[in-house]
Amino acid sequence: MRLDLADIVLAPVTDPRWLVKDMIPRGSFVVLAGEHGTGKSSLLYHLCLCAPLGKPFLGHQTFPTDILYLDEENGKPDATRYWQWTWRGLGCPDPQLWAPRIRFENFSLASTTWARQVREYVQESPRPGLIVIDTATPALRIIDENDNAEASQRILELRSIQTLADNETSVIVLKHEKTRDDVSHRRTVRGAKAWLGAADIVMYLSFKRGGSHGLRRTILAADKPRAFGLQYPLEIIPKWTTDHEPRGLILNAQRAVAHHEED
Repeated sequence: MRLDLADIVLAPVTDPRWLVKDMIPRGSFVVLAGEHGTGKSSLLYHLCLCAPLGKPFLGHQTFPTDILYLDEENGKPDATRYWQWTWRGLGCPDPQLWAPRIRFENFSLASTTWARQVREYVQESPRPGLIVIDTATPALRIIDENDNAEASQRILELRSIQTLADNETSVIVLKHEKTRDDVSHRRTVRGAKAWLGAADIVMYLSFKRGGSHGLRRTILAADKPRAFGLQYPLEIIPKWTTDHEPRGLILNAQRAVAHHEED
């Protein structure tokens, strides 16, 4: 698409449409990477329950949209518990207000037809404004995690699906983190680096240094500056609603004083 630069520079200065204000614009392609056990899925479950209700996510305003969540990482027992914790942590909102807006598919994608299945999902009504891939390798049936050509093909397929959804649809792909690159010693994703170049936004979720066992604090930080998106690291502070079952998980957040990436 050719853009008229004169029209662009003379246009009024406005914000984009947001999925999560000052964090995720509508229509963006996001990679969220994290160390094992940091709670990537729990964090995204939390986002996906906040968004249909317009509830704040980590202190940031959300804007209601319909969601397609493709979970090929968590078995049904874990997924069930995570949803229960999230729901109770948000005060047990009436399921009739949000459940119809979330299509949650758990181990539903066949190995040879995953892209066709996802296309069928996104063309059904209502069309999603957010698609979550949890996580990339099992959900997208990636054979060689280190193959950039294979990763690029999967990314093209996801971009095509994003366009097909035709709802300024954001895509969030969960990846595992390789804690440090062997050469630059920067944080990076495990496997093919094509994911980093293709994404509009890359964020990392990591344990805060010195955290205690149990509910450990984590840091959510963007990898590189963008015109729109998270501009500073967030410290996520989890707590239980009660010491006894059934209990809920509350995720509070504050601006991180110092990002442990720099330690």
